Amino acid sequence: MRLFKPTYLDREGKKRKTIKWYLDFFTSDGIRHRLPLFADKRACEAVKNTIAECMSCKVGKTAFELELQRRLDVLPTRILLKLSAWGLLDNLRIESSKLLMAHISDYTKVLEAKGFLRDYVVRTENRLKKIIADCRFSYFRDITKSAVEIYSGKLKADGYSNTSRGHYLGTLKTFLNWAQLDQRIINNPIAKLENPARDSAKKGILEPEQFIHLIQSTAEKNVLIGRTTGQERAVLYALAGCTGLRRRELLNLAWDDINLSEANAFVRVRASIAKNGKEALQPIPPAMAAVLQALKAHIKPNDNDKVFVSFGRWINTAGLIRDDLTAAQIPLTDRDSNEICFHSLRNSYISFLANSTTPAKIIQKLARHSDPRLTFNTYARTFEEGERQAVSYLPNIGNFVFATSFAKQCVSNRTIADYSGRQNLIVDKKTPFLLVNQLPPRGVEPLLPG
Repeated sequence: MRLFKPTYLDREGKKRKTIKWYLDFFTSDGIRHRLPLFADKRACEAVKNTIAECMSCKVGKTAFELELQRRLDVLPTRILLKLSAWGLLDNLRIESSKLLMAHISDYTKVLEAKGFLRDYVVRTENRLKKIIADCRFSYFRDITKSAVEIYSGKLKADGYSNTSRGHYLGTLKTFLNWAQLDQRIINNPIAKLENPARDSAKKGILEPEQFIHLIQSTAEKNVLIGRTTGQERAVLYALAGCTGLRRRELLNLAWDDINLSEANAFVRVRASIAKNGKEALQPIPPAMAAVLQALKAHIKPNDNDKVFVSFGRWINTAGLIRDDLTAAQIPLTDRDSNEICFHSLRNSYISFLANSTTPAKIIQKLARHSDPRLTFNTYARTFEEGERQAVSYLPNIGNFVFATSFAKQCVSNRTIADYSGRQNLIVDKKTPFLLVNQLPPRGVEPLLPG
């Protein structure tokens, strides 16, 4: 392995040496290669030594080999491509040499191919571009946990809420997870970085009677708000409270996603519109299935038609439900003074399940939460009726009255207790009350005064 400058003939026929240095070497299979490098000989010497060390390593991603290959990340892509073609460098290092903007472009194309909504793809792309521009990230190797933590602090200083900062960090983390699965990076440097705690106000919930009254009142009054009728809004509210679907999932729901068979009625939440990116089948109760069946028979839609055609993407569903709550004379806050909004229908759905005999694991699955703490600490609430019923399950301790004069006599008395042949112990009687009209437990004799 040697460095040299090849000669060439100029226009006048004179021999001259090239400005760039070349590296001449043989690979393990005996093939000779010539690699054009740089004009700086010291930089060429460093590349020569690194390549020599890489060639002496055995095949396999050992820590030493990876460290050597990381030194080559700063090389131009043309050099890395040649080293990869010669079998001296794996594809992982080639991908790491590409600019982040190229990876983001590939990522957005993958999201579009998977069927994610256009506004979600654009929002994701804009967030990633803002992060790499603000942090001056150019390559994957520039992204470190400490740099992202500093950036999160800068967003906080600029007035971003914890929820907004969580959206930015979550977008970057998801992007890096994709890059790792696609073998573009070895690992996600911020995989263990926790998102800031959400600072959004806790959503109110509807009691079961309020939920039913809202649906019936909205359908019966059938007030036209914008392009939406009261009956359409009643179906939207009912489906949200009976399946727990989120706003975006509901507004993008197609009739092809709904199965109304009597034995197994469900709503399919496509991965492209689900918040966690995973497809789910949400069961529908029989009453809700009957409503959807009647609606479908009335409008006779195509399978790919949306269920809620009158609701645009940017419609103010929070304003709609406030108007319908007011018309139904239902308070706009729950008993804990939390404001009721459209997302409250999802909170109510989870609360309905939590106040039933449904096992906790099934409630978490139907809520489509990865963490049960989110299901039961944030979403699920208790109803007053359930709290009153819970008291009835407490042990029945019977009726008793305080006998203060009798208790004083018991304190003054002393009795001998024999514990399986051990030495006798002196035990004071300090019974503070006397059971009335109830047989004493086995082994305890009633104490009578005198």
